Amino acid sequence: MVDDTAVDIFLETLKQLLTSSKLGLIIDEKRQLQFLDENIKYLRGFLKITEKNRKEHAEVMELVTRIRDVVLEAENIVELYVVYAFKTDASCSLQENRDHLFLDIESVKKEIETLTVKVKQIYDLKTYENDGGAAKKHRHSSTKSGSIGTYFQYFKLQI
Repeated sequence: MVDDTAVDIFLETLKQLLTSSKLGLIIDEKRQLQFLDENIKYLRGFLKITEKNRKEHAEVMELVTRIRDVVLEAENIVELYVVYAFKTDASCSLQENRDHLFLDIESVKKEIETLTVKVKQIYDLKTYENDGGAAKKHRHSSTKSGSIGTYFQYFKLQI
C-alpha cells in the first residue's frame, strides 16, 4: 500500500545511518537506532500481511494508523537529531558541545513497545486458531503467506 511507503523509507534511512561511515557523529545513539530498526521492521511485517484485509477490520485499521503515526514521529525525531549532530559537528569540533546532544526517543519507544505487544497478540490469536487451539510458538516470518482474515473475528483487543 502506498501509505506504507513512508515506513519503508524510514527503515532505509535507519539502515543507512547504522552503516554510515559518518556513524561516529551518532555512535552514542546506535543502540537507540537499532531498537527503532528492529521493532519497526517487525511492525512493517504486520503492515505487509494485513495490506489486503485491513480495511475490513476497524481495529486493524486503527492499529495500522497508530503504527504509521509512531513511525512518522520517530522519523522526525531521528532526522532532527541527525541534522543537529551534523550541524554541531560542522560548527565546532569541541566534544563538550556534543555532550548535550542525545536522541530522545522515549515517547515513541513506549508506543512502539505497546504496538509490538498488540501485534504479537494478534499473531498469537492466528497461531491459536490455526493449531485448533494447541498452544504453539509462532514465528513472525511464517505469517507472510497465510490469510489473516479468519482470525480477526476473534480480535477483541483494546487498541
